Amino acid sequence: MTSRAAALCQLSTFQDRVPAYPHNRNFDRSGHADVSCLSKWIRYRAITEEECISAVLARHPFEVAEKFVQELLWRTYWKGWLELHPRVWESYHRSCGALHDEFATHEGYRQAVEGRTGLSWFDDWVKELQETGYLHNHSRMWFASVWIFTLELPWQLGADFMYRHLLDGDSASNTLSWRWVGGLHTPGKIYVARPENIEKYSEGRWRPSASELNLNPRPLPMDEIGAVIPLEPVSTHPPRSGECVLVHDDDMSADLSLEVGVPHVAFLQWCGLGEDRSPVVNSHRELLRRDTRDRSHAVVVETEEAVIQAVRARSTQVLHIVKPHCGDLQGSIAGLQAMLERSGIRVILHRRAWDETYFPLAGSGFFPFWTAVKRRLDRGR
Repeated sequence: MTSRAAALCQLSTFQDRVPAYPHNRNFDRSGHADVSCLSKWIRYRAITEEECISAVLARHPFEVAEKFVQELLWRTYWKGWLELHPRVWESYHRSCGALHDEFATHEGYRQAVEGRTGLSWFDDWVKELQETGYLHNHSRMWFASVWIFTLELPWQLGADFMYRHLLDGDSASNTLSWRWVGGLHTPGKIYVARPENIEKYSEGRWRPSASELNLNPRPLPMDEIGAVIPLEPVSTHPPRSGECVLVHDDDMSADLSLEVGVPHVAFLQWCGLGEDRSPVVNSHRELLRRDTRDRSHAVVVETEEAVIQAVRARSTQVLHIVKPHCGDLQGSIAGLQAMLERSGIRVILHRRAWDETYFPLAGSGFFPFWTAVKRRLDRGR
């Protein structure tokens, strides 16, 4: 079942496995019972990082739940870091188009995305990703390392391929994880997939030989990430009765949020972003959209003109939006905002309090971020 209720049920079920999580999380075992598998809901905020952390800390001492909480906060960190470094996303997005043209008939690239490299373990990962929309995080790291250093293909194309097939793929976590593997996020530090590590944590399912892997690669050439860009100021005032709120794929539980989920507003659901994602991802996303509509009674809008008509039909000239995160959707919503404002409709942007609090802490490495967040979590307990 794909719904917010299913996410909450999964969270409740996983609670019993939280104490063993630090010891088992790196093993890629059939069924993935050692990890929460909540990411396919968290990515769309059908359930939020804050909800998950609050639920876990309500049941377990911090020292027991710390590793799980830390892993949940990686997604907040990645989103915050990219929000503060939008130039990285813009550069990646531009390069993907050019590289797709350049590698359209490249045989090595075709073999990789079709799972016929001859490296049985890599081809297994491709098949699992395409059929299920999921890979264990450890396998994602192995996959990215092999793609970059052994197959010697552009990291941008690998990141794009994984993004289009992952149920939990978001612009920040996916793009920046690939950059981390290649040595672009932490300068000079790369992740090298090693045969003994793959064999150990797959419990012998995959046994690559040393000759099949590049075990002494060099980091990718560094690129320019640009200066930190402060967060754009947003409104802290909730919508008024009768005004409209636009719900989108970056926040499918916005109707339940303190920021915009107030009584007597009209919800619209933006479905106008024509992303080229896999059928597995498209189906999952549509089921979550439907769940949001059933709960909020949102009206589907797929074009700028439809949004304008829906807002005016409710005798208002105001539309509230929880600001999307840096990535594909943010560009789409920015274009929509510009057209609405030209049409005389005032667009008011909001940001979740969680993001407002923690994104500014994500300007450098994860562990300074984690130290600052941990202090705040300690004060809140």
